[in-house]
Amino acid sequence: MKTTWILDVGNTRTKLAVFNEGELTSLASDHEAWEQAQSVSLDHLPPSVLVAATGNITEQWSNWIQRWSDSKFAERLIHLKSAADVPMTMAYESPETLGLDRLANAFAVAAVDASTPWLVLDIGTCITADLIQDGQFCGGSIAPGIDLRLKSMYAGTAHLPYPENWRAQAEQGVALHLGNDTESSLLAGALGGVHAEIEHRMKAFQSEFSELRVALTGGDAKYLELQDDLSIFADSNLTWKGYYHLHNSIINHDPTS
Repeated sequence: MKTTWILDVGNTRTKLAVFNEGELTSLASDHEAWEQAQSVSLDHLPPSVLVAATGNITEQWSNWIQRWSDSKFAERLIHLKSAADVPMTMAYESPETLGLDRLANAFAVAAVDASTPWLVLDIGTCITADLIQDGQFCGGSIAPGIDLRLKSMYAGTAHLPYPENWRAQAEQGVALHLGNDTESSLLAGALGGVHAEIEHRMKAFQSEFSELRVALTGGDAKYLELQDDLSIFADSNLTWKGYYHLHNSIINHDPTS
């Protein structure tokens, strides 16, 4: 069985995705990811691993990567530190500062359909909106995510609270444009603002690219109720699948893989 690991070393968490024969079979984070990594023996054929290091690598993970790199299976580990390490052409002038997750999303949608332009919306700590055309990453925008907006209002003012349970409230449904107290007004500002911003971006891109498809991903995407005027392809695991295709493209020396 062909097994591929994707290890994402982020700014706050380390996550591990396991693919078997191209199918995502498990996800682990932090301690669970470390326990799974420790279980692999380098005496026998280990899985192929892609390390996407977007954050600071802890000493234990750095030692694990080094031990792997010093083993006889060193060629089975690909260590990416920036998008500049990826052998592909892109219409982006600073690939060394491009987030690997944004590039992975491009690989994911190109694997679905490389013939049409895509707008990839990733709703997480930050919100990215990126254009992919002819399988090429063209660039996009970065904006504060929902939680970051709420935290910035709390940190930047003297009296506004931080609604810690905003996700639970959002799951139950909140007014996106009209709050009737301070907390619901904050939610209307953060969620409603993101909602309006994203719908405007979709319409702006659609006016220029009539065949545009939209991909929606990210942990906070589920809290938005976007109008389905466009063909919206929602996949919470889009970035993981993109890393898998990125891994294969490097292994096969094929930027379209």
